[in-house]
Parts: sequence; structure tokens; C-alpha cells
Amino acid sequence: MNRETYRAMIRGLIATIIEKEVVLGEADAKESVLTILGLIEDLDLFWNSNMEFEENAEHLQHFINKTREKYTLGGS
Repeated sequence: MNRETYRAMIRGLIATIIEKEVVLGEADAKESVLTILGLIEDLDLFWNSNMEFEENAEHLQHFINKTREKYTLGGS
């Protein structure tokens, strides 16, 4: 894995979450979104645990936290 592949993979998964929300609506996208968030977290922990690919991991973590909160606290 290299930096470009890692970043493209994460961007693609984030784009998939956004598209699922738009196309399916939040209620129908919930299960898929939570699954993809778990996948993003797992991939980031595995590939970027030493911050080799993404030094600004707080931006990704902010997106994960914000999205997870939307789906677990009174959200869809």
C-alpha cells in the first residue's frame, strides 16, 4: 500500500457514504453507512497506525465521529 492508494481508498469510501445517504436517504442508508464507517476505521488503524499515509488523521476521525453520531444519537 502506498499513500496515494490509501488516500484514494478512504476518499472512495467516504464518497460511498455520502452517495448512499443521498440516494437511499439516511434511514435506509444507516446499516450500510455504519458498516462502511467500521471499515474505514479498521483500514485506517491497520494501514495508517503510524501516520505514514495521513498525517492529519484528525480530519478523518472528525468525519467518522460526526457521521456515527448522526446515526446513533436520535438520527435515522
